[in-house]
Amino acid sequence: MILKPKNVLSCLFLRPWLGVPFGIWIAVSVVYYWWLISRISVLETQNKVFKTQLRLSQSALRQMSIDSAGVVDSATTYKIPVIPDAVGTVCETIHVALVCMGKCMRLITPMLKSLLHHRQNPIHFHFIVDGSSQHITETLFDTWDLPDVKYTCYNAQNQLIQVRWVPNTHYSGIYALVKLLFPNILPSTLKQVIVLDSDLTFLFDIAELWAMFRNMTNDQFIGLVENESDWYYDGKKWPALGRGYNTGIMLLDLHKIRANVDWKYLWHDAVKSNLNHLKQTTLADQDVINAIIKKNPEFVYNISCQYNVQMSTKTLAKNCYGEDTNNIKVIHWNSPGKYNIRIRDADFFRNIHQSYVNFDGNLLKEKLHKCGQSEIVTYKMNHSDLCISFRAAQRVKLRTHIYYMDYTYTNIDNFDVTLVLQLSMDRLQFLERLVKYWEGPLSAAIYLSDCEVTKLESFIRDWSDTLSTRRNIGYHLVFKHDSVHYPVNYLRNVALDNVNTPYVFLMDADFVPMAGLYDHLRSAIKLINPYAQKKCLVVAAFETQRYRASPPRNKPALLARLSGGHSAGDVAPFRAREWPKGHRATNYTKWVTATAPYEVEWQSDYEPYLVVHRSVPKYDTRFSGFGWNKVSHSVELRAQGYRAVVLPDAFVVHTPHAPSPDITAFRANPHYRICLALLKQEFMDDLKRKYNVTFDEQTKQDSIYVGQAKSLILNQAKDSN
Repeated sequence: MILKPKNVLSCLFLRPWLGVPFGIWIAVSVVYYWWLISRISVLETQNKVFKTQLRLSQSALRQMSIDSAGVVDSATTYKIPVIPDAVGTVCETIHVALVCMGKCMRLITPMLKSLLHHRQNPIHFHFIVDGSSQHITETLFDTWDLPDVKYTCYNAQNQLIQVRWVPNTHYSGIYALVKLLFPNILPSTLKQVIVLDSDLTFLFDIAELWAMFRNMTNDQFIGLVENESDWYYDGKKWPALGRGYNTGIMLLDLHKIRANVDWKYLWHDAVKSNLNHLKQTTLADQDVINAIIKKNPEFVYNISCQYNVQMSTKTLAKNCYGEDTNNIKVIHWNSPGKYNIRIRDADFFRNIHQSYVNFDGNLLKEKLHKCGQSEIVTYKMNHSDLCISFRAAQRVKLRTHIYYMDYTYTNIDNFDVTLVLQLSMDRLQFLERLVKYWEGPLSAAIYLSDCEVTKLESFIRDWSDTLSTRRNIGYHLVFKHDSVHYPVNYLRNVALDNVNTPYVFLMDADFVPMAGLYDHLRSAIKLINPYAQKKCLVVAAFETQRYRASPPRNKPALLARLSGGHSAGDVAPFRAREWPKGHRATNYTKWVTATAPYEVEWQSDYEPYLVVHRSVPKYDTRFSGFGWNKVSHSVELRAQGYRAVVLPDAFVVHTPHAPSPDITAFRANPHYRICLALLKQEFMDDLKRKYNVTFDEQTKQDSIYVGQAKSLILNQAKDSN
């Protein structure tokens, strides 16, 4: 049989049972060809992007090859390809505003990590702060040192009076009303801004939200997602359009607000017209803004629900994303229970949030691309420096979050004193033991990783009855960096920088103070007045080798257990056998019988525990790991003319513990000791130039190590030639 089009068609029409599969075949073919055409379009776009990236990479390589001809001293110089800062590009700056007043930064950090993890554009954060949160915010961002991230703080403490008259029962208090003041607080040069709550988790690039400003009409100046509950359907709630809108994420066109409306009148009128019968706001700024939109629906730009999936107790968010959690752009933990909320899918979302709590913030420091004006980035790698890993502590910025937990303390008088110390997470139990015997304020710098933060919070809040009740302990978190030895002096400086008492007691965490030492030191400071006379008060250090022994609580008890002569007690001067020079100048023989403070001479390698005015010089951060970190500080105090005065009735006791990794490396690795000798010589040379003083601090062993270092450097120089 000869197949002709006419025969085929007649066959199909005369046999209806063939029509259904034929129709399905035609539909599948159309869909397939449509998909194929769309994929070709996507591939062409990707191909253009890859060609652009390849062209930029080749340009960078050519520049590197050109510049390498002039490179000396192992420096590699290159220019990062520049992407123009234009609207719609990955170099357009996105402005984000947040209220960060009170104790907010601890809560806001996971949100910042999630936002920065997904972003490509430069970000400019605008933080509305008060006095305490401003210091915390500035310290965190200055030490985080994120590429293409700027921040500005606006201290709005004095502007709270503008919203204090509004009755409000929100759990965030008056701070929950501050967003109403944004058009007034933020600078007139800022035209558009994305306003965020602190309890968000981003799963997308915030540039998608920023692009929505271009979709707004001339009348629309506020972009919001619909409220995902029936809260406003209750007749006793503030007026709202339908379910109302949630203000956890807002697009504010400040330029239109200032040009087109009287914003202050709008929100004042909304409050006054509803207070007569509603008496107070429950959801603070959200209630007021919904009342404004109810009267003026043309002001609002509707954002898709996926950009603000709300985890409240009566949420209807499931209607937004259905069974596909990939549709979610932002998770909003907008219930008083926050991350402990018990609703469907909460465990899944909670795990995402926890992943950003544990996320290593140092990973966000990698530069994605160059935006703005061209710049030359130079990496200098001095391969002849044997101690480059030691010097890293001076060069690397260590992300620092001060006052991580709640802190409240006011000076008692001009003689008040704060105990200053540093520790790592494996010494946390020492801090708990120490605090039992120290009633005064304490400033502790803790070296840890992001994934250890939850463990720290849990230990303080849930496991330690001692620490959970104290509010006069400043916990300052310094986050680990792989390229540095334990940054002991950096940590000490962080703790020292963040005290608010006139005097400080510089001690280590593995000591236990005698009973009543805080009050004793305050009395001694008042009696001696060390600041006016440039004196350091020395607190005698002892040790016990018994792991489970209770430390003596006063001088008579200590003397009864002191070993020496024919006595076989369990307490002895600290490091009397291993490192006698460290505390020998304290003159323990005199201390035993002394009843009045006595002055001692500074000696080589003396490293006492001191009470001194907080204006004391900072520790030298070139000394990291083990060795000469405290001694260098004592030497500088000596160079500046400080005098050492020993207190006769004050002491601390060291209890035994496993050696740190750095002291193990010092004992086992000759290269470690060589570097320490080099750093020591450099420090003494710098001290001589700075203060015009000379101290004979170099030992015979130091001279040997310095000689070995010079020999190694010469051999490396010969090999490189």
